[in-house]
Amino acid sequence: MTPLEGNTPRPAVTRAVVFDLGNVLIDIDFMRCMRHWSRRARMPVDQIVARFRTDRHYEAFERGRLSPNGYFDVLRRQLGFDLDDADITAGWNRIIMGEKTGTRSCIHRLKPHFPLYILTNTNPVHAAEWRSRHHSLLAHFRQVFVSSEMGCRKPDADVYQAVVAAVAVPAEQIVFMDDVAENVQGAAAVGLRAFLIKKPDDIFRLTAGLIADRPR
Repeated sequence: MTPLEGNTPRPAVTRAVVFDLGNVLIDIDFMRCMRHWSRRARMPVDQIVARFRTDRHYEAFERGRLSPNGYFDVLRRQLGFDLDDADITAGWNRIIMGEKTGTRSCIHRLKPHFPLYILTNTNPVHAAEWRSRHHSLLAHFRQVFVSSEMGCRKPDADVYQAVVAAVAVPAEQIVFMDDVAENVQGAAAVGLRAFLIKKPDDIFRLTAGLIADRPR
């Protein structure tokens, strides 16, 4: 657990906890997708990996400004294959995996004391997949903020400001956890108490600290 920009753990009032989803609560693996496309397109996986870009089209897809069909057309041009939408979707959804080991126990410990939320950069195709596969996990959260439904994405300030407004507590009373340093820095710039999560042990330690310092 790495606090950034002065967000060191301290006896501060916490009124809400916001988690990232991918690689914080659930595992994701882009190589599972690349291997599927490689098999279906009969192309070397290294070639697909080299051509894939998290570019402006990818970001537009995560902001809800590009439809799945539109993004898949971009992928066909970018990667140089002619897979149909069904095959692209099948590979795309292989990215979504199971829950991070042990994080459910942290959620169970935190839930009696704090309202819990999720803020995730994701597209409509992945959102449909993880909502179906992880509905029991998501049921513990008061709200799931999805970039493609909000029209903005991390690390832009407007996505954190929208979350603060919806949660309706001051930014400095919100703890935010993410596995991407840029996203943590963006949240800290808006005033959230933001922490970089590198491994599940980071969440365990932060959970213990939050419970010890909880308002009584």
